[in-house]
Amino acid sequence: MSDSDPINYSPDDKKVLEYFFTNIDEPVFAAKNFHPEVWALMQARYSRSSEGLRESFLKLLKEDPENYKNLISELKNSHGGLHIKHATEKAIQFMEKWVLGYGHSSVAEGAVIGIGLEGVSILATKVIEDNRISSFTEKSTRYVSFSKSSFYMDSDLAGSEHAIEIRALFDNLFDTYEELREPVLAYVKKVAPLSEGTTPAAWERACAARTFDAIRYLLPTATKTSLGWTVNARQLAHAISKLLSHPLKEINEIGEQVKKEASKVLPSLLRFADKNNYMVKTQQEMTRFASQIKLSKSPEITKPEVTLAYSPPDIEEHILAAMLFRFKNSCFTNVLDAVKPMSKKERESLFDTYLKNMSDFDHPLRELEHSQFTFEIVMDYGAFRDLQRHRICTQTNQLLTADLGYDISADVVKAGVKDKYVKAMEKAKKVYKKLSDKFPLQAQYVLPLGFRKRYIVTMNLREIYHFVKLRTIPLAHESYRKIAYKIYEIMKEKYPLLSKYMVINYSEEELGRLKSEEKTEQLKTVGPL
Repeated sequence: MSDSDPINYSPDDKKVLEYFFTNIDEPVFAAKNFHPEVWALMQARYSRSSEGLRESFLKLLKEDPENYKNLISELKNSHGGLHIKHATEKAIQFMEKWVLGYGHSSVAEGAVIGIGLEGVSILATKVIEDNRISSFTEKSTRYVSFSKSSFYMDSDLAGSEHAIEIRALFDNLFDTYEELREPVLAYVKKVAPLSEGTTPAAWERACAARTFDAIRYLLPTATKTSLGWTVNARQLAHAISKLLSHPLKEINEIGEQVKKEASKVLPSLLRFADKNNYMVKTQQEMTRFASQIKLSKSPEITKPEVTLAYSPPDIEEHILAAMLFRFKNSCFTNVLDAVKPMSKKERESLFDTYLKNMSDFDHPLRELEHSQFTFEIVMDYGAFRDLQRHRICTQTNQLLTADLGYDISADVVKAGVKDKYVKAMEKAKKVYKKLSDKFPLQAQYVLPLGFRKRYIVTMNLREIYHFVKLRTIPLAHESYRKIAYKIYEIMKEKYPLLSKYMVINYSEEELGRLKSEEKTEQLKTVGPL
């Protein structure tokens, strides 16, 4: 893979390289024991030097012979408790020169950091997670019981005349959440009893998961949760700017905390992450502009809904041409012109050839991404929390309001506790109405996850294949299964050829999580490998 001659490193050089790299003489290697900014530095050196990364790293360390000598001594006499302060300082100097001085911000993509956020509201997580080039893991409402005392109180709401009523509402919502837990669990166990051959522990967890799925609708968006965030420095700098520019105080506070803590690890790369005037002014001015626009009517929506808001009229031809383009050395318009006169049978033959060899574990190839389908979706906020995780999509959200009503889990109804549920939700609606005129943004905090919201989402065809397959499996939550079914049905009706190989799962299981929990029990039995 490499044309360069092997380098004869000294024994001391080898010692250093073996600590920081998985090998010292192969063309492919991994870095280890690196500070994130040092790794970003070394990647940047690729574009500034004819040397390999390992040789360049040694040269950087040897710029200070005394420090290099101490490094060798520590490596020989310690067991991994090494602090590479010198290399970090060199990295920061490099960043100041190239990144800050000349605007080479792409260097920041080489530094990855893990961040933990605890005690943030569910509402805030949706802002944090609105960053595409990131990975998130959030506390699950399916597996964790949320505490009555665990909610965020916005300072504007706390200082308002409604503060006592808001706190009483939160108490009532969490009390109802707890009151419904046992009767719903009893109902679930009744309709899905422990069967022969099923592990009791797995059954108990599956029953609990279904119960939490049903009662999570009562949790207000002010409920505190936790999440882990893995992100590169370039995306993080942008994310911090978004957080600091948001109109809600909690989001600003989170942005300040994230910048403060992440800067301890990435001091140079986050130096200019700050409030963004463009974002702030656009939010303010578009809010005023929109308030002056008069709509002819407000559509009344009484249930979850999915509509195909937009797709290009020639999208089938466009996708087929994209499939063929890779294999025909000609310009796209020529390939498209060849596709347009194809008969229905010829088009199907092309589509089949492209997709027929997929196994259950395969995803369609990337040519299906040359497409756009925009759906307008009305769904409960809990389902929105799950579907927002499809970050390859382009999503635009409206505020959460009480205007679209709320959903009720079938298990709550069948467990005989619908009246308690409705009473709590109606109380939340009443408090929201008192707050919404003066505090339209902050009023979102008092609404439970069962209230519906509207948003638009643009997906490519490849993502729709993934979405439908993933979100219709039996262990999926009932609310977003309905959304996935509707998207599939729209695609099947309007684009029968394009949806031909979509995997849809209509099977119903009383305990959708049971198989997964059984696997967990099996792993416990087998023990660590």
